[in-house]
Amino acid sequence: MFIWLLTVAASLCGTVEAQQTNSDDVHSQLWPELDLHIPLKPKFRLVIVTSVKKEEETRQKQEIQIAGRVDYLHSKRFVIGGGYSYRRSPGDDPSNEHRVFAEQTIKQRIPLKILLSDRSREEIRIIDGDGSFRYRNRVTLEREFRVHERSITPYSSIEVFHDSRFGVWNRNRLIVGVQIQLKRAMPLLDLVHPRHHLVLEPYFARQNDTRSAPNHVHAFGLTLNIYF
Repeated sequence: MFIWLLTVAASLCGTVEAQQTNSDDVHSQLWPELDLHIPLKPKFRLVIVTSVKKEEETRQKQEIQIAGRVDYLHSKRFVIGGGYSYRRSPGDDPSNEHRVFAEQTIKQRIPLKILLSDRSREEIRIIDGDGSFRYRNRVTLEREFRVHERSITPYSSIEVFHDSRFGVWNRNRLIVGVQIQLKRAMPLLDLVHPRHHLVLEPYFARQNDTRSAPNHVHAFGLTLNIYF
């Protein structure tokens, strides 16, 4: 799976780069996000995601997302989950998307204490009343370090997308980032859960897409994860 994914991604990168004619085709964006991780039972958790970014289909308007997902931690090596996402782009020509999705993640330790994760995700999307299906596969490599009793985890991932509307692997996304456990928690959250902790996740993403405008996006992401 890992070798196949790298092969497909390299092929897609080459196809997209060949279509790029000038530097104006690359757009820089900021992707802020807030994720809440709430335990439900020993093996279940609820994840609530809120984010703001450029509209996924055109990149021309701001898109607000709120999503909820329930994960079942079957074991340390296997996690399954599913949920719902609502996205809206306000303005003179508003757009709405409803998305139902399922995920399956396999994890495996490899040499040098690196954790390899392979996530498959299936999405049923209704965009302004039109239905479609999208499959995504993401491979992530990460390595945790302990620095002054704090967890710091650099990681990189590559993800490919297949969209039923086009019948092709139209998108690939490469991300390099780091998860940093913050030493000080938020005092107000102590009233909700005294044992909560925070993880700040800055990252850089390079996205190529043969069916969107612009074809290439450079994104600087910043996600705040709150674990209860």
